[in-house]
Amino acid sequence: MLSDSDGALLRLAGKLRHDRRFMSYALASFQHQEELDIEQLADSLRIPPVLLLRLALCRRPNSESEQFAQQVREVADYTLTDEGQLANLLRQVEAIEKLRELERTTLNSAGESLTGLLAAARDHAEGEDEQSESESSDPDAGTD
Repeated sequence: MLSDSDGALLRLAGKLRHDRRFMSYALASFQHQEELDIEQLADSLRIPPVLLLRLALCRRPNSESEQFAQQVREVADYTLTDEGQLANLLRQVEAIEKLRELERTTLNSAGESLTGLLAAARDHAEGEDEQSESESSDPDAGTD
């Protein structure tokens, strides 16, 4: 049975699943990517499931920081998590994020190009229609 404070922390961790600055987000992303349940997620990090809540509430180490390794070490020590497993989880989540960003950017660019291409084709077709209408209304058009 969860205590009131555990329930409040669990709700907070749930809200933080949408905030990239927290481990809750990274854990949820990894769990989704790997299709893991809570126990499997805990096993992959080599910690008891009860410590996932503590980990979820931690700030996510910044991989662009010179202190990334130190940040990972501190979070791992605080949550009794395997440091290497934690670093790998963070790198995987970030790599997938970057791929999704690249995909969105590419799709947006392709969409814009396609939209422009379709508009140009439509304009060209309308121009041809107008030209053929004017030629058909002019009885002398096309006769020399």
